[in-house]
Amino acid sequence: MPHIWDASSVAALDAIGTKYAQRGKTVEIVGLNEPSARIHKTLSGELTGS
Repeated sequence: MPHIWDASSVAALDAIGTKYAQRGKTVEIVGLNEPSARIHKTLSGELTGS
């Protein structure tokens, strides 16, 4: 299972999602362990001002 270690990981995933969204695509992140999913849910969208 992938693990998100810090805010920079969340920011990288957000950047990927943003790039795909600009092209009319969606991104679904699957397979995160529970602690990582909580970190991502808490920080996603909060780091880049999006």
